[in-house]
Amino acid sequence: MSFIARDDAAPCVPSLAVIRGLTYTDSAQIFNRWLIPTYRTAFRWMGTRLDTEDATAAVFSSLVVPLPLPAEVRLVDEQVNEAALRAVTRYWSDGYYVARVQCSEIQAAEAALRPASTLSALFEGLSAEMRLVLVLRFLRKRSLAAIAAQLGMRQAVARSTMITALTLIGERIGLAHMPPGIAQQECVTAFVDDLIAGAQPQRFVVEPPAWPAMVGATHVQAAIAGNDLPERRFVMMIERRLRTAEERGCVTRLRNWST
Repeated sequence: MSFIARDDAAPCVPSLAVIRGLTYTDSAQIFNRWLIPTYRTAFRWMGTRLDTEDATAAVFSSLVVPLPLPAEVRLVDEQVNEAALRAVTRYWSDGYYVARVQCSEIQAAEAALRPASTLSALFEGLSAEMRLVLVLRFLRKRSLAAIAAQLGMRQAVARSTMITALTLIGERIGLAHMPPGIAQQECVTAFVDDLIAGAQPQRFVVEPPAWPAMVGATHVQAAIAGNDLPERRFVMMIERRLRTAEERGCVTRLRNWST
C-alpha cells in the first residue's frame, strides 16, 4: 500500500497520476488526493487544530475506510468534499446553534473560495487601521490592551475595530450582510482569543450578527502560513487506520474466496 512518501523516499508523483482509468483502486490514492484538502477545508471553518483533526478523521473513518474499491474518481471526490462540508456544518449547527439557513452559506462560500484566500485577499477593502489591528492580533499575537496602547485608542475601540474588520471579511467570503452592532462582542473576542492560543473555543449560542465575525476569524487564522497544515503524527494516524482497514478487507476477501 502506497501512502504519502516518507522523507527518504523519492518525490511523489502528482496524486491523480497513480489513478488508472479515472478509478481509485486503493485507499492510498484517496488519502494522497484528499487528506490535505479536507484538512484545509475544515481548518478554514474551525480555526483550531483539535477541531480540524476531529472533523478530518471523521470524514476518513466514516467514508473512506468502508468505501468499496475500485470506485469512480468523480463520484468519490464528490462524496469526500460533501462529507467535509457536512462536518463543518455540524460544527457550527451543533456546537454553536447557527441556523440552518446560515449554514447553507458554507457550501456557496467554499465554491467561491477556490483557491483558498490569502491574507492579502481577505484584507482587501479594509481600512489601514483595521488591517493593522488584525496583523497585531493574529500574526503578532498581541493582546487587545497592548494594541490599544500602541495605537493610542481605548481597548473597547480596538476590540470594536477588530470585530468590524472580521465581520467584513466574513461578508467578503460570502456570508449574508448583517446590520451593524454585535451584542456578543465579549463572546466573539473570547472565541478569537482561543483561536490564537490554539485552544478549543468555548461553545455558546451564536446570534446571527456574530457569526460572520467568527468565520472571518477562522479564515484569517487559516490564511497564516503553516496553520492549515496537519501535523505529521496526525497524518500517520490516518495512514495507519486506512492501512489496517485495507488489510482487514484483504483478509475477508481471501476467506470468502477460499470458502
